[in-house]
Amino acid sequence: MYPPLWVWLFRQKEHSLRELYRGLRYSQPGYISNQFADIDLHPMDFWTGNTDPSLIQFFTPDTDTNFKIANTALNPEDPVDDPFTWVRAMKQTQDFIPQEMHHPLYQAFSKYLRKSPGGSNTPIFWELVPMYGEDNSLFNSNDQHGFTIQMGATSADGKTAHQLVVMKSDNCYHDTLPSVGELIVLVRWMLSGIKSHKRQFGRYHRHERPQLDFPTMVISFLPDARVRVLHGYFDNGRLKVAYTQALNFDAEDYTDKMDILLQWAWPLTDGDTTKPIPLPTIEDDEEDEWDEWEKWELRYREGIEDEFLRGESDEGDSTEADQDLGDCASEFEEDESDWEDEGPIEERDEEFVMSAGIKRKIIQKLEERMRDRKL
Repeated sequence: MYPPLWVWLFRQKEHSLRELYRGLRYSQPGYISNQFADIDLHPMDFWTGNTDPSLIQFFTPDTDTNFKIANTALNPEDPVDDPFTWVRAMKQTQDFIPQEMHHPLYQAFSKYLRKSPGGSNTPIFWELVPMYGEDNSLFNSNDQHGFTIQMGATSADGKTAHQLVVMKSDNCYHDTLPSVGELIVLVRWMLSGIKSHKRQFGRYHRHERPQLDFPTMVISFLPDARVRVLHGYFDNGRLKVAYTQALNFDAEDYTDKMDILLQWAWPLTDGDTTKPIPLPTIEDDEEDEWDEWEKWELRYREGIEDEFLRGESDEGDSTEADQDLGDCASEFEEDESDWEDEGPIEERDEEFVMSAGIKRKIIQKLEERMRDRKL
């Protein structure tokens, strides 16, 4: 049976993400500029979450959260209550290492979360990812790019596929732009979300709507008591990233910054992750793209006509829908190579990859054909 359109879209996204991931893994440690291939970077305001209006706002800080310093019995000015305040008081000592200040900063962040009302439990809409679960690679450290993963969580409502990650980095390569390591973590978790969803949808959740996007947010603790928040999603063959600068918490407004960071700890989520992100329109007079479209349209036409002929002979079969999803599961499972162990690619496989405009036209044609068939 020819796979449904969403399966094709799913595999297109996975293939492109794997290519991007390989490129990042074998990049030199450093930061990513706005000119990096297949990545769009957009500044984001740490205090409000505002970013470029072209981006889908999958994450925003929860300004009404109970996770606040004022809601705890802790005093941020007391070194006994706040590990970071204690380290700041040690600045004049001989053994003080400013590059290590992000470790007690993370400890203070975690302590304020735990001591807030309800902070001992994960919020109902989130589920912690076990560090020693089925996909241990999520929590792998990386010596080359210098990072370790502290914790992670995924949406728990079963209707969305948002993800959260907290990490520590050994280096801050740029005060503003995100590092290669931070983007590696972002993409790695997206790929893991895809892999997990393929497994769960094919085996356990066949009657739920399939997820097509896995937006991920990262809180990155950086040396010299700095923190960056970034989040992103993959659309139209490009990684869309909103990022804050590396904010210095060793400052007079430390308490205010920590309160905002607590708002980011369990952010508000938005956006439908079960629908393909709308593709941009292109002009119909681009003949070279139409030639490409005709090639792909022919492939799909042959497959769908075969499926339609089989469907006519099987009318009345009440298990047809379940069988379709079973076929989807097998379609997923035929490409289960371990992307963590794959090396850099010198020659790319001739797997089906096309431009956004051609993809849009194919989708339109397929939808028209399906509507006509139902009439």
